[in-house]
Amino acid sequence: MRWMKTVAAARVILSFVLVCGLTRSARAIYLDDEQNISIRARVYSQASVRLPNSVFTGDNQSQTDTVPTQHAGQLVAQRNFYNPEIEAKILPYASVLKPVADDLSFRFAAWGFYDGVYDWGAREFRDSAAKINANYPNPTIHAGAFFLEGENFAPPTSGTQKKTVEEIFPGVEAQNPRDIYGHRQRVNELYLNYSKGPVFVRIGRQAISWGESDTIALLDANNPFDLTLSAPGLYQDIDEARIPLWTIRSSVNLFDTLGPLSSGFVEGYFVPGDIDTNPGILPVLTASPYSPRGLDPQSIVSSVAGPLLNAQFVLFDHVAKRRMSKSRWGVRTQTVLNGKYTLSAWTYTTFNGQPAPVSRGIVATNTPSKLFVTETVHKLEQVYGVSGSFFIEGIDSIFRGEAEFFQNEASFVPEINLGIKPDTAKSPLSLLTNCSNNKCRDVKADILRWETGLDRFFFVRTLNPTNSFLGVLAIVGAWNLDETGHLECVSAAGQVDPNLPADSRCTNAGKFIHHTGKDFRVGQQKPGRQGTSADDYVQTKPVEVFGQIHLQTDYLHGRLTPQLTFIQNIRGTYAVTPQITYRMFDYLLFDVSMVHIGGEYQQLGFFRDRSQLNARVTYQLN
Repeated sequence: MRWMKTVAAARVILSFVLVCGLTRSARAIYLDDEQNISIRARVYSQASVRLPNSVFTGDNQSQTDTVPTQHAGQLVAQRNFYNPEIEAKILPYASVLKPVADDLSFRFAAWGFYDGVYDWGAREFRDSAAKINANYPNPTIHAGAFFLEGENFAPPTSGTQKKTVEEIFPGVEAQNPRDIYGHRQRVNELYLNYSKGPVFVRIGRQAISWGESDTIALLDANNPFDLTLSAPGLYQDIDEARIPLWTIRSSVNLFDTLGPLSSGFVEGYFVPGDIDTNPGILPVLTASPYSPRGLDPQSIVSSVAGPLLNAQFVLFDHVAKRRMSKSRWGVRTQTVLNGKYTLSAWTYTTFNGQPAPVSRGIVATNTPSKLFVTETVHKLEQVYGVSGSFFIEGIDSIFRGEAEFFQNEASFVPEINLGIKPDTAKSPLSLLTNCSNNKCRDVKADILRWETGLDRFFFVRTLNPTNSFLGVLAIVGAWNLDETGHLECVSAAGQVDPNLPADSRCTNAGKFIHHTGKDFRVGQQKPGRQGTSADDYVQTKPVEVFGQIHLQTDYLHGRLTPQLTFIQNIRGTYAVTPQITYRMFDYLLFDVSMVHIGGEYQQLGFFRDRSQLNARVTYQLN
């Protein structure tokens, strides 16, 4: 362990030396006199400190649903991120192609980080991560849960010979918390551009974003997002969290002017399923300061099963097999009406951004232990979207509106996904067996998501006499069309609620009713809440709405930029993210920011014990 700390420290020192040394270089690097080949880079080092404790008091005792337990003042991230880029114009060096091409170029971008939280962060992070997969693939001593990722799940059928764990999960990859939260690197973008006349083609690894992504990307679903730092947009930049895919993309300009229409084009893309079925990385429980909240699932299974069943918990991220039937694609068209209204319409397929857990019950093995398997489901869904924007002269503002219909999205209802029955809470052991032999399944739901926004520059001379403010206002909502019909009380991806709901719950029949008894006081903690009852899970409303406001301005001739984002859910959950950026040079920036979340335990409220203070230094070679 000591040598690992030494190596990690050397990495950070080297990063600091490189940043300080590079600041003496030019702001952009061109490898030729004609500036056809350019190099850019973005490098930052950030330290984050937790502000609240995750331990709270309830029923006269200290309790927590966050594992590992976190305390105010702890270092929860020391992230060193790099993103170098190379772009080159090929056509000037291939004159033979000039008759058949107007542009031929390529782009390469790497993406990677090292986080020192396991090396010099609090010890409980290392200890908790070390328990995960500690005895894989031979579960004889249940040190911790198994977290696996793979394309195949082959449990033994009734009457067949028992299999080994590796035979049940052929070709599986055991998830190492350090490889997810501690360090990662990838080819982020690698593509070739070609254009001739009205035709444009891009082939390679690239990102596509057709939907709005103000702070939280609910409508930006073409590409998957890295969810390992909780909600993208709060703890991690949206563009940094977006995961590019191997894609063929093309667009054709249809017309410059056609009656009242102008600037019309159509574009499409195709992600071959036999090459890329990446749905994103499933966050590992109890592994890092940003793991989803909840108790250690192995401890829950052990307490429920006891020595009689001797069960090992397995969370299996079942990703789609690489085959053409799992290909993703999209088509979009856009035009301008009367020179004022920008209108777009599209459809595309994508994997559900929030994987739905499904219990597979008890699976027998040839070891002394049985497996209690929960599978996360990634399935293709069809998305239909429309958007429009225009300038409103009376208030000098830009209006934006967008709606997307997500058809057959994999969702979660405890009775269907986990096999919870009316007697499960009284007999928790039945929860482990109700879903055996594929008796449980995921639920399909149709969801309409939308956003309306207003962007405006304005002056407040008393606060800033020389520069304007940028104000961005947005209202974002989601309507689960099936929750008013046959799928009542859809739950939030299996998230167990540490508090009883304020005034409502789900009955065993799935209907929504109100609490009247004294046992359902606001904020009261229910001891030992382990997900054995449908009422243990956070229930979503048929319609969820939140608003957000973003303000920013510049001082000191653009060197100092304060900004503030405020998000408020109609149910009471809120988030405040102030930030101050000081631009010492065009290539060297210093940031101090904070993320504070509070209110009801739903949506963003799942991270209400994750408020933190961040300090970042960024070098930009551009």
